[in-house]
Parts: sequence; structure tokens; C-alpha cells
Amino acid sequence: MNMTTSVDSVEKRFLVNLSGIIDILSKHLYSGPHVFIRELLQNSTDAISARYNYGESQNNLEGKISITLLPKTLTHSQPQLVIEDNGSGLTEAEIHQFLAVIGESSKKELLNKKAHDYIGQFGIGLLACFMVSNNICLQTRSIKQKDRVFQWQGNPDGTYQLDEIEQQMEIGTRVILTAKTEGEDYFTDASLRHWMQYYASYLPYEITLNTTLQSNVRINPLEPPWHWGSLSKNEFVDRAILIGEKYFRGPFFDTLALKTKAGKVRGLGYIISHATTEHQQKHMIHLKGMRLTKSAQNILPDWAFFVRTIINADDLRPTASREALYEDATLLEAKEELGEQLISYLVNIAENEPNKFQHFVSCHQMALKSLVLDNHYFCLKISPFLKFETNLGSMTLGQYIEKYKNITYVESVDSFRQFAQISGAKQECLINAGYSYCTEILNLYAHLSKIKIEILDPQSLVGQLEETEIDPYQLADFINKAKTAMSEICPNISVKKFQPEQVPSLYISCEKQYFVKSAKINQVESDELWSDIIDTVTKPIESYMFSELCLNANHELITSLIHCKDLSKLQQCLKIIYVQSLLMGHFPLNENEMDILNSGLISMMTTSLTFQDNSYTQH
Repeated sequence: MNMTTSVDSVEKRFLVNLSGIIDILSKHLYSGPHVFIRELLQNSTDAISARYNYGESQNNLEGKISITLLPKTLTHSQPQLVIEDNGSGLTEAEIHQFLAVIGESSKKELLNKKAHDYIGQFGIGLLACFMVSNNICLQTRSIKQKDRVFQWQGNPDGTYQLDEIEQQMEIGTRVILTAKTEGEDYFTDASLRHWMQYYASYLPYEITLNTTLQSNVRINPLEPPWHWGSLSKNEFVDRAILIGEKYFRGPFFDTLALKTKAGKVRGLGYIISHATTEHQQKHMIHLKGMRLTKSAQNILPDWAFFVRTIINADDLRPTASREALYEDATLLEAKEELGEQLISYLVNIAENEPNKFQHFVSCHQMALKSLVLDNHYFCLKISPFLKFETNLGSMTLGQYIEKYKNITYVESVDSFRQFAQISGAKQECLINAGYSYCTEILNLYAHLSKIKIEILDPQSLVGQLEETEIDPYQLADFINKAKTAMSEICPNISVKKFQPEQVPSLYISCEKQYFVKSAKINQVESDELWSDIIDTVTKPIESYMFSELCLNANHELITSLIHCKDLSKLQQCLKIIYVQSLLMGHFPLNENEMDILNSGLISMMTTSLTFQDNSYTQH
């Protein structure tokens, strides 16, 4: 029989170890103690915005925030920081509700109506001050309770004290922090100026710093780029370049204004003017004027790694750390809009500034090709402006189609080398699609634009060559002799007529042949383990390989060999012709083929010298 002990059911609240929470914020959520500056500036900015939203006219109020550094004195053994604003202030009830409850925010009652006016929405910002101070003293006078001034003092152990004080104070809030020993480095003129400028250069209200060195130093005197009025193109570029060179490494290929409906994003885009291997994006993101980060990676499509941005978003959500943007549907929509603007920009310069576009392609061709495959509209618009290598010289795809109507290509560089001379002699234009994305781009563009496309492969090359007029019996006899002579090297031999006639032969093979040939050459110098690995990889491929030595009946040497009766000389000549065809096709030579080349050259030189000696003796 199971026995259970009944207890009274009582609803209780979780208890929070505030010191533990502060440790988590310091070591895991925030990037460092310096973020307390951002949190204070953010709270002050939101308080001023709240005062406007409570009905205070901007004509009657000029929002201001000041930070004053007080050095050590006889009565204060540690430096102090005083942050003051003329925002909405807090009532007694709001202090209990928002300062004493983690996760509550004084902006929550207005968030549903005017969320875009506020930066902070999480209710944990003030806790960041405990990373540099053991005590937070807050004095406030509320616009809703103008006759009372309150002082709240919070401690990192979770205790706080609230008093009403007899003190003259303007409507707003004052926060007083006393540095703890490990936080003193952040209570200096240099540190405060750096982090205030880092976070607050584009905040909408006047922010000043006061220290023993200088008073009323304006932190944010510059007009944010997203508030620039109508400027001429030259004025816009000049201003944008100055800002871009300050934050990113220049020079820049171009600058452009960016704007989206989703997230209310506005700002500047910079296209870097050099090829980059840094595929990680780096963007400077602001939220309602407050900088979140200078290295955001999720605001543009992945292919746009050649762009840097300085932007502000009014309606995107930050993460809890406020150092990145939260991935949601609005961010994805904004990212798509920004991508479309970049596409429109590239299409425009391709159509109207071709030289500028070709310079862009030379710097960022991999990103561009990736985009072409990712976006059908962009593929149709941009592909005609992309340059391709052909056997008749480099030309854009648009120029190629205008002249030849249909697309003919080979899909590897080695195949292109085999086809190039023959196609050129026939005045046929062949595209080399052996480079990254070329094959995919050609096929996608042909599909979208309904253009006929043809791929040539090495095995089809022999069938395109002209048959000879040599007596069939004589030709068959020669081919049998040639196959016997070359049985250990290249047993597949044919004789055709082709141009140019100066080329005695072609070595025609598939891509697998080139790979296996290179692997076998490396195998000679490999240890036993690596040699076994190469065998394991290449043996299954060898049964599918195709290669053939095609001799040109238009070449006088080949004509002479067909009538050659000396099998030894026939074998020697065919081996040298074979090695020459490998060199013409840029194929690697193994040890045996190098011996053939060396012995052939030595034999030729010896014969030449012997002939000269005989001529000299006769004279």
C-alpha cells in the first residue's frame, strides 16, 4: 500500500540570486563591462522619447543627456559618474515596478503603441551598472508626479532602499555610480569618450561629457547619414566616403543609399574596390540611433560579401545583449529588400556604365556568378554582360549570342584546349566553361531565355572530323601497324583530316583520363600507404576512361608515316608525336613519356650532327 504525505498547497515565487545574474550578464550576455555606458545612454534616450510621447511638445523641450566624471576626493575614495537626462522620470510606483523587478521595462505600457520610439525593451539594462559599481543611486522627478523627488539605491545583493528627498530637481533622472576597484578603468576621460562616441554618435538628443580635462564636450555633433536631406550626387559621395573611410578600409568602388520598408532601415552601402576572400560580412548596425555592433553578419544576403553598410533600423528587434539583430520575419524581409536594391544597382551599371561594370566583375566575379545562379531575374539581366573565354578571344555572352545565335561550349579547360585549334580553323566559336559556375550560368541563361545550347565532349570530337581519301586497305594496314607499335602507350589510334594542317595529331581524352594520369604520376613518388589509396581511387575509374591519338592526314609527316615500311622508325615517330600531342593538350608527362621525349630529341640532334659531319667530310 502506497503511503503519501499531504502538504498544504502554497503558491510561491522563484527567488533570484542577483549576484549570479550579474555574473551571467558580465561573462555570457554582454561583450564587456563597457556596455554599462550604452545601457545608461539608452535609458536616458528612451526617457526623453517617453516624455515627448506623454504630450510634451518638442518646441518646449530640447532633449539633453550629460555624463560627468568626478575624480577621487578626500570624501570619495573612488571616482564617480553622474548621468543626467531631462526625460520623463519615474513615479514611486514605477520605481517599485520597474527597478525592483528584473525583466520589467518602464516602456512596456507604450510599446504596443509606439514601440519604434524606444531602444530598450527587456528591463535588464540597469543591472549592467553593477559590473563596474557596487551601488546604483538613482534620483528622479516624474512628469506625472512633479511635486515629489525620489532617491533609489540598489545593491548587487538584491536589496534596495527608496526614499523621498527634499531636493530641487528638474523633471528627469540622475544616476550616480561609484567605481568599484575592478571597474576604475572605465571611469576615465579616455574610456568614457571612446565608448560614448562608439555607441552614441548618432543618437537623436544632445549628449555631452564633462571631466576635469574638458567641459560640455559634444559627443554626437554629426548629422546621421539616414537624416541627410536632398544632396547632389557629388555631395552625397563625398560625405559617404568620409564616413566609410573612418569605419571601413577603403578605397571603395562605389557608395549607394539604402532604404527598406520592412524594419524601417536606412543608411549607406559601400562596395569595396578590391577582391576579397573575407566571405564574412561586417556591417555597422544602429537601432534608433544607438550602435549595436560594427560587425553584424545577418543584414544582407550571403552573396553580398563585397558590400559593407552603415545603417539604422527603427523597427528591427535586438537580441537580449543588444549587440546583434534578432532573426525574425521582419529581418528576413528587410534583408530581401536590401538584396533587391543591390541587384537593381548592379543591373543599372551593367546597362548604363559597362566599363564600370567590367571593373566590378574583375573584382567580385565569384560573388556575381553566385548571385546570377541564385536569382533568375538577375541572371537574365546580368549574364549578357559577363565575359567568357572563347577560342576566338574573350567576349561577353551578349556579344557571343548576337553573333552566333546559339551557345556551344565545353565544360572543362582541358577539353577546350583540345577543341580550340580545330574549332578556330573552322571559324567556329567555342566557349570555355571550365571555370567556376560557367557551365551552370550558361545552362540557366539558355533555359530562361529559350536559347539553344550544345555541349561538346572529347568523344564526340573524332566523329566531327573529316574522313580521309586514303585507300581503305592501306589505311587499315597502317592503323594496325600503328596500334601494334603503340600498344603499351596508347592503343586507340585513328586517322582523320582536320585543320589546321600544321597540327600533326590530337590527343583526345575524357576528364577522368586527366585525373588518373596525374594521380599515377604522383603515385610513383608516394609511400606505400598513399600509393594504395591512389590505387583504390583510380582503379574503378580506369574502366570508364576514354583516350585516343588522332593523326592528321593533312600533315605531311603523317602522310609519310602511312607509307613508311620501317616499323622501328614508325614506332619511334609515333611515340614522339604522341608526347607532342600530350604537351599541346597540357597533359602531364609520366616518367616513360619523359624518356620518349628526351630520347627523341637526342636522336634528332644526333642525326642532324651526323648529317653535318658527313657534309663537311664530303667537302
